[in-house]
Amino acid sequence: MPRPIVMPSMGMFTEEGVLTAWLRPAGTRVTAGEPVAEITTEKATFEIPAPEAGFLFPVSEVGANLRVEALMGYILAEGEKAPAVVVEQVPPLVNPEASRAPSALQEHRPPASPAHASPAARRLAAETGIDLAQVTGTGPGGRIVEADVLAKVSERDTTAPGALSAGRRIRQRVPLVGIRRTVAERLKRSLATAASTTLTREAHAGVLVGVRQRLAGEMDGAPPYDALFIKVLAAALRERPELNAILDNDSIVLLDEVHVGFAVSVPGGLVVPVVHHADLAPLAEVVRAVKELSERALAGRLRPGDVEGGTATITNLGGYGIDAFTPILNPPQSVILGIGRIAPRPVVRDAGLTVGHTCVLSLTFDHRIADGVPAAQLLDAIDRRMNDEQFLSTLA
Repeated sequence: MPRPIVMPSMGMFTEEGVLTAWLRPAGTRVTAGEPVAEITTEKATFEIPAPEAGFLFPVSEVGANLRVEALMGYILAEGEKAPAVVVEQVPPLVNPEASRAPSALQEHRPPASPAHASPAARRLAAETGIDLAQVTGTGPGGRIVEADVLAKVSERDTTAPGALSAGRRIRQRVPLVGIRRTVAERLKRSLATAASTTLTREAHAGVLVGVRQRLAGEMDGAPPYDALFIKVLAAALRERPELNAILDNDSIVLLDEVHVGFAVSVPGGLVVPVVHHADLAPLAEVVRAVKELSERALAGRLRPGDVEGGTATITNLGGYGIDAFTPILNPPQSVILGIGRIAPRPVVRDAGLTVGHTCVLSLTFDHRIADGVPAAQLLDAIDRRMNDEQFLSTLA
């Protein structure tokens, strides 16, 4: 039976994406999980894996805008034919390299026109007052894409008078589009819907720093702080599960799995890859996941499963010299942990003043899900895990 390939949900309010490439030729035999297509959303570019082994039969054309669950193509068994309705709608193309494989599909390239523009390009043109008839498309088949409209906006603003008002001059106009727009809309929606409250606490970090240095010799390099805090937060959520939850209509749903996302800064915005089963995974596995997911995020090659299913998030600005800040919830999650700079500071110990490593932890939670005391208890559990040498030592 033909196995459909559909446009997956990318999470974080993504409802559509553009099919930017088929990574394997039509009619090619592929293995289960092998990347076969590339989808670009306003957040990133994602590789779409084959749902099972078989022959690739594309249906959607490169450049097509697809909504979640839209049909992209099929995986067929040897000698199997695609559903008749698909064959009737899209003329087949013989693949000389796969005589026993399904026929490939010819890519149609309609002439460029204002109507032949991606939804993102049309929306941006409407927002910026650009006439699409004056825009040259550089996408597949001459399709007008968002970058073409941006180029036209830049050209217009460069030639327009610099005065904005009362002596103000524009250095540059940067349209709020793409990933930056998605982040802005998501965070605005978060603030508008959740009852966000932030608790802060200065935590001793000397034990964490010492264990990290010791683990460097056991793990071929010091584990990143993000990996350590993912493990700490995951363990704390197992101890205090009240905020490992989402709000579903009139119900608070406590989740049984702990999947921790971590914020990654990418050109133009922010993405949140997820380390699944973070409480159960060994530290080495979490370190590897953080490294691989960060690299894929920066390269714009995240996969749909990389950003799905998070139940909590960490965001670490310590590496940028920030001591404390107020994180914004990543909906539908109910908790996010902000991590400030770990640095030597004066501390009181044994009735005396000394120098020790500390950092400020900022826990933002949804007050609709839980009250301040459970959130404070979760933050206390995080602090205790950070200073539990036995717990940290068993992570390796």
